[in-house]
Amino acid sequence: MTLSRRHLPVLLLCLASLPYPVTAAAQATSARSAKLTVTVVDPSGAIVQGATVTTVGLEAATKADPARPARTSDKGIVVIEALAPGRYSIQAESPGFELGFVRDVRLRAGDNKHAIVLPLKGFTDSVTVSSDGQAAASSRSGPAFGAAMTRDQLEALSDDPGELARQINDFAGPDAIIRVDSFEGAQLPPKSQIKSVHVTRDQFAAETSQPGSTFIDIITQAGVGQLRGGLGMNFQDGRWIARSPFASARGPQQNRGFNGNVSGTLVSNKLDFAVALNGNNSYSTPLINANLPSGRVSDVLNMRQPFNSVGGNALLNWAATRDHTVRLGYNQNGYTARNQGVGLYDLPERAYSEDWRNQNFRIMEAGPLGRRFFINTRFTVNWSKDDYHSATEAPTIVVQDEFTRGGAQIGGETTNVNYTIASDVDYVRGLHSWRGGIEIVGSTYRTNQATNYLGTYTFASRADFDAGRPILYTRDVGDPLISYELVTMSGYFQDDLRISKSLTLSPGLRYSRQTHVTDNLGFEPRFGMTWAPFKSGKTTLRASTGIFHGFLGGFIFDQTVRYDGAHQRQLIISNPSFPDAGNIGTNPPTNKYLIDEFRLNKNLRHSVGIDQVITPRLRVNVIYAYLHQMALPRGKNLNAPVNGVRPDPNFLNVIQSVTDAEIRRHDLNATFSYTLAAGGAAANRTFFNWRRLTMNGRFTRIGGRRNGLGPFSVPASGTLETEWGPAPATLPWGTQVSLNSTQIRNLNVSLNWNGRGPGVFTETTGRDDNHDGLLNDRRPGVGLNSLRTTSFSTLNLRVAYNLGVGHAATPAGGPAAAAAPRYRVNIFANVNNVTNRANYTGYSGVLTSSNYMKPTGVQNPRSMSMGMNVSF
Repeated sequence: MTLSRRHLPVLLLCLASLPYPVTAAAQATSARSAKLTVTVVDPSGAIVQGATVTTVGLEAATKADPARPARTSDKGIVVIEALAPGRYSIQAESPGFELGFVRDVRLRAGDNKHAIVLPLKGFTDSVTVSSDGQAAASSRSGPAFGAAMTRDQLEALSDDPGELARQINDFAGPDAIIRVDSFEGAQLPPKSQIKSVHVTRDQFAAETSQPGSTFIDIITQAGVGQLRGGLGMNFQDGRWIARSPFASARGPQQNRGFNGNVSGTLVSNKLDFAVALNGNNSYSTPLINANLPSGRVSDVLNMRQPFNSVGGNALLNWAATRDHTVRLGYNQNGYTARNQGVGLYDLPERAYSEDWRNQNFRIMEAGPLGRRFFINTRFTVNWSKDDYHSATEAPTIVVQDEFTRGGAQIGGETTNVNYTIASDVDYVRGLHSWRGGIEIVGSTYRTNQATNYLGTYTFASRADFDAGRPILYTRDVGDPLISYELVTMSGYFQDDLRISKSLTLSPGLRYSRQTHVTDNLGFEPRFGMTWAPFKSGKTTLRASTGIFHGFLGGFIFDQTVRYDGAHQRQLIISNPSFPDAGNIGTNPPTNKYLIDEFRLNKNLRHSVGIDQVITPRLRVNVIYAYLHQMALPRGKNLNAPVNGVRPDPNFLNVIQSVTDAEIRRHDLNATFSYTLAAGGAAANRTFFNWRRLTMNGRFTRIGGRRNGLGPFSVPASGTLETEWGPAPATLPWGTQVSLNSTQIRNLNVSLNWNGRGPGVFTETTGRDDNHDGLLNDRRPGVGLNSLRTTSFSTLNLRVAYNLGVGHAATPAGGPAAAAAPRYRVNIFANVNNVTNRANYTGYSGVLTSSNYMKPTGVQNPRSMSMGMNVSF
């Protein structure tokens, strides 16, 4: 079908949650007439009541007896009876929305079901308050606590994949989880295939597997209608990038990118496609900031770091039956990077190269089963291969946070296959909207990647290096070839129970199991309440609670398989001789890593929030969440020295990953959206209109504490009770404000300011004070993450000018104003960090380093890029 697929997965799920009235009379519809059922929703999937739906015949038989316009019910549905079979255009409109169309659709005798998404004017999480606004506001899938990018904001997105990811994450905020066409963790599609970006906050549905408070739902779409396409390029030169304050001059840099896409209909009302290609060719110059034996050096190196990437993406939409749609997607991409690993403390001989390749295939099938059931089934498989090669084969010398020289000591390849199988079934009856489903997520790994195979000497300070006194010598010996598989299986059931027009309750339960984990208590009860206390629907209150689980990660399992004594062994020698560590023997004492009876990480979350429409143009919402993560993995040394003697002399450290660490966190998120966007196509055609302006912003405060650093990180103090310190995500404040202007016709100006408070990092003594071979020692009374960085602030600008040439044919059944230019030229310029604020990074927490508490670099210096896209 040829409806607007900007939000196809949302529409499919929305269709599942709406009861289609089917009466005996309807079932007995004459074979000579067609019955049309239309569901109208907004971009978030919420129903639109009172929308006017009009059918326009496109051929003699369907023009003869035109149907009168009809309005959608309180369920967002309109039923039009006794239509002549044939070709129609279906139009829907409602105050506060742009027109929605299903263009050139063929109605067959009997039942025909279609859905229309109405794009909102201006910022799309604004709402139209009506007599039914209370019901819409209390819907769990309604527009409250969400945000969506406007058409102008989508057009302002960058074609560069890296910049595109940054812009989308800035829009959503920290800790956001990306879902592409219902797939969590999927790779971002090219800009040309993105039809909507919608942010959902306070997500506690049982279908949700990951414990994220913010989700970014990206919906892609294949081509519709006539053949369309485009070509684009962008360019950046080193002269357009500001000099680092740690360098005397700018190093040579350059970035060249290209993209192309083509889309359209292969078989009318049956098969649509879209294909995109993008690539990047760039190089940069590393900056070194090191305290060398010859003296301190802080400048750019005479070395280029080339990076070349290319990727392709294809989508295919197939109307397999009248009611069922199949979506196929495939993408392949990869990159080559040379002279990586050089810069700041690392000298040129530390260079290595990386070659990465990735392929992804996905398929989704969705449609109704009978009168009340709706099914959405998805499968995706991802294959990747990563190769590393060191430029220099030599032992490594590390003088902590002063300089590092010698070989990178990395080589081999890793092959990873990930797959997901998921299916959801919806059933609606009376007050209930039930959904149940299953999900299987699996990963297989095969790797012979080797690191530190020639050994590493570590020095506490420059003075120790000058005296030839290393504190540690480490080396990995043995066969690095390992392979393993992890599979997680989940099932869930939930209900959105409409108690009244103002109140919805959402109970649910999820259960999960994982291979290699004996913990079978993966029950995850969830509960939510959404209440719109006033008839106006301007206020929505929400409260949610639930349990999420974290699972055994690939890194943990990899470590225990790799260093099991049969594959590889990790050698540590304290106070070795230098530059020759001596004869290490054929079977010296080594480290060993174990997994305890691994418990699933338990994440208990509570959340309350309010969403308020202050005026039709201004909306704000505030959410507070409390998170208590329990049973987190941390390291426990079963063979720590006692009075300098190891309990088991056959090993050095025997580190067991146990699950008893915790994180406690308080999150506060406040967002607002404000639009002056004028309504009506005529206003948008004027050369200047000051109302064509939107603004949105976000404030975040995160306060958290934790007592563990990672699955094999041993507490420096020996006990968790004295380890408590700020969690890495701690954020005293974070602010993002975006302004988007199309006040001058064809000119789009986007301004984005992003700021955040100081980050945290950990202080260490730089020495092995307890002689356990681990350099994590801290001074007495000093906890985790006791040190602070400086704050971060950046102002970014994008200016784009659109020039239309020629006009396409007027859409069938649509107004002439809907005709877009046949050819479109977009010229743009991006300026990152307009004010060139020095956002310092690379702080050292090592007490023995001359860089202690000092930054060694800056991130995001001012830079400018330019480009052009031509589309038809």
